[in-house]
Amino acid sequence: MNNFVFSTWLNSTGGPLIVMEEARANLWSGTSGMPSGALSDYDIACKTADYAASLSVHGTDVLVLGDEPLQTMVATTADIRLIVRWKWADSDADVRSAIERFDFNAATPIERMNIRWSDSPLVMFDAADVFNAAECLRFSAWIGMNTVTTFIHEPTVRTSLLIHAIAPT
Repeated sequence: MNNFVFSTWLNSTGGPLIVMEEARANLWSGTSGMPSGALSDYDIACKTADYAASLSVHGTDVLVLGDEPLQTMVATTADIRLIVRWKWADSDADVRSAIERFDFNAATPIERMNIRWSDSPLVMFDAADVFNAAECLRFSAWIGMNTVTTFIHEPTVRTSLLIHAIAPT
């Protein structure tokens, strides 16, 4: 077992969640459009088609958690950073147990992408909103290039998780 530290759960109001450097999070415009009919940051984030995608916005890379707006938490150890998205499960305890037992070496990734962060901590919040320090999750990753590897983990017919593992490149 890995003995993860788990964050609280974060929910979206319908749009994708994003992860970006907290130092630049106040630049995120959410659904507030730009002058002259340009797309808002939220509109740009919604154009992603993958489970995870990287955008370059406001001078920083932003990780967009695409697909469905699933309830999401962060699970960390000294050397592991996971973004865990709850597709279905009977309970929070079942989700945590599934994460503790997840074997990354035996799992098959469904996506892999790179993203660069130059500052820490990172914050996760709803792409539709402007940054609110009281309504986000904070965690650290590695400064520099990171690889985000996505897995679908279904340890039982009653539990399905979308897991994004973040590791230094």
